[in-house]
Amino acid sequence: MTATTRADYGIDAPKVILNFLVLGTVLVLAGLGLRFEKGFGWGWGLVWWGSTWWATALLMVMYAKFGKFRQRDRILDLAQLGGGETVLDVGTGRGLLAIGAARRLTTGRSIGIDVFQKEDLSGNSLERTQANLVAEGVEGRVEIRADDARKLSLESASVDRVVSNLCLHNLYKKDERAQALAEIVRVLKPGGRAVISDYKLVDEYAAAFRAHGLTVAKHGPYLMDTFPPLRIVVAIKPA
Repeated sequence: MTATTRADYGIDAPKVILNFLVLGTVLVLAGLGLRFEKGFGWGWGLVWWGSTWWATALLMVMYAKFGKFRQRDRILDLAQLGGGETVLDVGTGRGLLAIGAARRLTTGRSIGIDVFQKEDLSGNSLERTQANLVAEGVEGRVEIRADDARKLSLESASVDRVVSNLCLHNLYKKDERAQALAEIVRVLKPGGRAVISDYKLVDEYAAAFRAHGLTVAKHGPYLMDTFPPLRIVVAIKPA
């Protein structure tokens, strides 16, 4: 990929979207078959139900193509970057937040970590993310690592900001999410700030940060341009 090629940040939860489309199609066809072939009036109910699955898939695609860029900007605004920070993006995927942070930095640097699961994001791979760095012209300011959020390879108190979007809920066990949140607290410098965005479990994240002694505020839900509606927790480590 050359620097003139546009970056591609993929489609979030592609298998979920595909399942919604398939299920919606099955329901609509079944409903139409019942309505027109057998005269069952409640066939329209299946058509309506199937149409809602189609609408859900469409809203998820709209978020992936447009809404997540506005959510990225909200997250980075709440991170309050001054330009010289070290920023860690947990679950960077194809680099949306890590690259966005790098473009706001002057002397600082951005680090993105992920395990690159393709069910979480279409085309999710270290190579695709590196290609996006080149496309956005920030390859000298961003480091991408294949790293596990539950056991970060960074030193304690080594980053000024941690950002994350739609990552931690993919750790299905609560104790694993707690471990990842503890790792975020560990690598944050005193006075550092974590900004975590997700569509669920935000209250759990907030409670975990409070248990570690951080000051916490919550924002959202953002109903107009995210789907499912996202919320954000901001946690500040004592100086």
